Amino acid sequence: MKIANVELRIIHLPLVRPFRTSFGTQVDREILMLKVTTTDGVVGWSECVAMSEPLYSSEYLAECMDVIKRFFLPALFHKGEFTAEEIPAILRPFLGHPMAKAAVETACLDAQLRGEKKSLASYLGAVKTKVECGVSVGIAPSIEQLIDEVTSYVDAGYRRIKLKIEPGWDIIPVGKIRELFPTIPLQVDANQAYSRNDGHHLAQLDPFNLYLSNNHLMNMTFSVTQN
Repeated sequence: MKIANVELRIIHLPLVRPFRTSFGTQVDREILMLKVTTTDGVVGWSECVAMSEPLYSSEYLAECMDVIKRFFLPALFHKGEFTAEEIPAILRPFLGHPMAKAAVETACLDAQLRGEKKSLASYLGAVKTKVECGVSVGIAPSIEQLIDEVTSYVDAGYRRIKLKIEPGWDIIPVGKIRELFPTIPLQVDANQAYSRNDGHHLAQLDPFNLYLSNNHLMNMTFSVTQN
């Protein structure tokens, strides 16, 4: 594969409903899209998963766009012909920036597979034609609205629910959802809203048979073993 052109686009995608976490409330997503065109005229697309601000990780969109334009793309153009599988080695001299690197690699892989008329599923060796998916549910204004939102997702066919929690919005809302849906895989995510001192409080989530509970704080994960 040889790249002829790369476009970087910032788009704003409005959310169906406001999405609130312990970080704040989002009403839209600012997204960096990459469009790679090969010399054969094949086009590949990808999305950079970094957020607008360095709150979730150290990477953020403006920085990703800069490092891609200033370092990653010149390295690929200098290489000339390459495969998507070679990109990690080509970009290895540049430390960090895993989200930006993944965006470049994914766009090139998309173009490569389209040129080969091969699906991503077959490339990865998938043995299923369908997979069950889940949904992340933000902090709701009330228990009633949370129940309505989760119920709508379950009715739509989602098979796993992740609830955003924070101090003051944890034990009761999670318990209500578990009571309504006793068998659905359920997990919670606090986005760094708790400290190690909150372990005893968070242990109150144990009876709800959580699939997984993440706090994303100092690599600390509260996990509940299912028997």
